[in-house]
Amino acid sequence: MLVLALSSGCIGYAERVELFWDIGTLNISRDGYSTWKSICVNNAVPIPPVHVTQGDVLILNVRNSLDVPTAVHAHGIYHNYTDYYDGAEMVTECGIPPGENFTYIIDTTDQVGNFWLHSHIQSQLTDGFRTPFIIHEKVKPTTYDEEKLLYFEDWDLRAFDDQMDIYSTLNIKEIPIAYRMLLVNGINGNATQPVTFVPGKQYRVRVVSLLTLFWIKFRMPGHTMHIIDQDGVACDPVKVDGLDMGPGQRFSVLVTAYDTAEFNYKYNVTLYANFIDPLPGIQPRYYSGLIEYQKNAPLKHIPEVNDDQLAWSNTLDLQARDGMPLLPVDRQIVLSIKQFTPKLDIPYYTFGDYAYNHSLVPTLFTALSMGDLAFNSSVYGPQAQAHVLHYGESIEVLVYSDNVNDHSLHMHMGEYQVVEVGPYGDAVAHNRPAVAFQRSGPSPMRSDVVTIRSFSYIKLRFRVNHGAIIFFHCHMIHNYKGLAVTFIAAPDLLQKHMKVPDEVTRMCKIQNIKTSGNAAGNQGFDLTGLPPPILVNRG
Repeated sequence: MLVLALSSGCIGYAERVELFWDIGTLNISRDGYSTWKSICVNNAVPIPPVHVTQGDVLILNVRNSLDVPTAVHAHGIYHNYTDYYDGAEMVTECGIPPGENFTYIIDTTDQVGNFWLHSHIQSQLTDGFRTPFIIHEKVKPTTYDEEKLLYFEDWDLRAFDDQMDIYSTLNIKEIPIAYRMLLVNGINGNATQPVTFVPGKQYRVRVVSLLTLFWIKFRMPGHTMHIIDQDGVACDPVKVDGLDMGPGQRFSVLVTAYDTAEFNYKYNVTLYANFIDPLPGIQPRYYSGLIEYQKNAPLKHIPEVNDDQLAWSNTLDLQARDGMPLLPVDRQIVLSIKQFTPKLDIPYYTFGDYAYNHSLVPTLFTALSMGDLAFNSSVYGPQAQAHVLHYGESIEVLVYSDNVNDHSLHMHMGEYQVVEVGPYGDAVAHNRPAVAFQRSGPSPMRSDVVTIRSFSYIKLRFRVNHGAIIFFHCHMIHNYKGLAVTFIAAPDLLQKHMKVPDEVTRMCKIQNIKTSGNAAGNQGFDLTGLPPPILVNRG
């Protein structure tokens, strides 16, 4: 059972919300079709959502009862000079060894909205180590009566590690076996408990994508939805017919119930992946759940409408409610998504000349221990794809993709303005839809996850306002196939303001991982011992 304790103890004036998580595995059927090991917390699946109120401090006590290291990433959380609680293994910490305990401390003073907690080790994330993390406002941002939470997971029919080669090589004969199921609120998407509405009430529906590889389209036919926030950032309300959500994205929508309980209604969810050709009954997959006004009331028939006739969520259509203007550009960093196959017919994906791979020393500890050399990207090793940023800089990240896949781009430690998208490469020749040019309004929406469509480019902007190790990566399996870079933000401020707790470095010492030096654990530019990086052939 999940243990929740509230105490009068505080950090500053905050309440302490303390959780105790014992991470293990449980043989269970979550989709009604297959039974195998799922990651569990306190011997329970699904992992219960975590709710706190802005200003609370979440104390997450973790016991690792797995036989491999684990780590917990609070997706979307800033971590102001507490990067060592970010949960990115070998980027900001070493992970929790088997049989060990570790406590994450997450301050929610500066944030509200929909986030999530998950392992940053892909097989664990995909195998169930994920749950929503909701930070409630002390005062409602707008008028509504009640809240509802819907969260979505894509679920494999067998263990993630057994699926990797199928998805990597796209062996069409194996796709029906590998194609994932959809879980809604932890169980099969067609068997979820109804969403109950009371006539005349207005609801804030929190919609959270815990997906790892596929996308969803979510609709509530017959009901009007207005987006009021995305990824923890409030926006001016925008009316939509549905939400088109990639891995990691989150929205809140306002929905007004009908004045009568004469009928019940359905919500619809489509699970799809553009990198798999349509397969009847397999790709895409369709799910539905009940919006219940009254038990046993007849179901209202709503005529079907083609997707291309509907208004779908689009970050560029949103305007940040706080009115933050479009940032200027002090420096542009250009990243180009490429796919290549160096050996064994298993593709890698990259943003640069090398496929991303972990260093022998967590990148944070290199930034903290290398003095002035921390401003030289070479000390982080070529495999880290490091870009060093200076305090106060406004950065524009321009990402090109002439890849056949869509990608879900996630930035740790903050959010970026989504500024512009447009076409790039020959989509038509690869049987992909062309992406239209679109630019943001005067107050661009900020997000920590955005989809870059195949054969397109996207421009993202953010300002360096504190020291941080910012991991920027695809939130799909492509992260573990090299599609990531590291932004080293103001390392001088990291060295000045950060003190790493002994408990963090103890986790490293248990695993014989060094906590100082360059990427190889040496001094200066000596990278002896660092495995050779995987070089991209871009010819």
